[in-house]
Amino acid sequence: MLRRTPYAGARKVGIVKMESKVVFLGRRLLNALRRLGFFPFTLLYVVINAAIRVVKLRQGHKVLRVGEVTGEAIDLPRSVMIWLDRVATGLPEPRFDISLRLPGEADDINLHDVFSVLLTSPRLRSVGLYWDSSSLADDLPLWQAKQGRNDQTVWATPYENLGSLSFKQMQEFFKGDYVGIVLPIAAARDMQTLLKRQAGGAYAACLNVPVEQRSLVAAVEAARPDVRFFDLAPYASPPAARAANSQELYGYGLSLHERMALVQAADAYVGNFDELGCASLVSGRPAVLLGGGTGAQPDRISRGDTAVWFPDPVEPTTLAKAVLQFLSRQIGPAGN
Repeated sequence: MLRRTPYAGARKVGIVKMESKVVFLGRRLLNALRRLGFFPFTLLYVVINAAIRVVKLRQGHKVLRVGEVTGEAIDLPRSVMIWLDRVATGLPEPRFDISLRLPGEADDINLHDVFSVLLTSPRLRSVGLYWDSSSLADDLPLWQAKQGRNDQTVWATPYENLGSLSFKQMQEFFKGDYVGIVLPIAAARDMQTLLKRQAGGAYAACLNVPVEQRSLVAAVEAARPDVRFFDLAPYASPPAARAANSQELYGYGLSLHERMALVQAADAYVGNFDELGCASLVSGRPAVLLGGGTGAQPDRISRGDTAVWFPDPVEPTTLAKAVLQFLSRQIGPAGN
């Protein structure tokens, strides 16, 4: 800073006053905080809470689980959703961390749905994404608390293959107790508004039937004209095949969160045992789930009166009859 002194005769003297780095940085920080509207007590509160958080992370044992996709992933969003629920069950800590190791050569078009599924877990604290095992092994110590790095019981982080789920794992989820999911408020509000506008006072049911069982949709829609059906199948159907009480949502561009919210807001769900089927189970909605079996299990599995699961393909007429009977028990017979 240059400051001119008062005249001393005819001479003019320039005095250079140097500021220390501490004063300079402090002034810049105060100016920045003043622009952001920070009050001194607010800044002190943020700093203290950050320090407390660091101490807790270094003292407490962090729960870490690792999911691996070693080959071609089948229904990866569903696998991750069921895995998250299983990880969160029975943990001593309220929050946990996960790492996903994905194959480097994979080009999964459902990867964005995996991220959406991760965001629905209310107990998930952080996520690490890796595409090679060496980087994951190098970073594992950083996920552990300081004193846990030498504790073999903490260091033994379990790995689980998420490439495909066994029938036993799916059955345990179907009959288990759920931790629950949390969806964005905007998605839930928008889907409730959609149901009110399109269904009015009628019952609403979501359909998500595989293409090879498309005849089931026509049979159920024709037998229940009093129900408003919302078709969430990931493919378009011919316009001539649409019933008056059915609305296809394939071209609506709904996100996974919005589709989950629609399933949770509807009165019933009939369709694949995928991430949407999992959302119906978690929310306690009446559901008829299709697929996911291997041929070595019962033809029909029930979860009380609220859900029924057909693991293997069923003859269309028999399946349509079972679905209509289920809907009659849950929302009343046709014409009510």
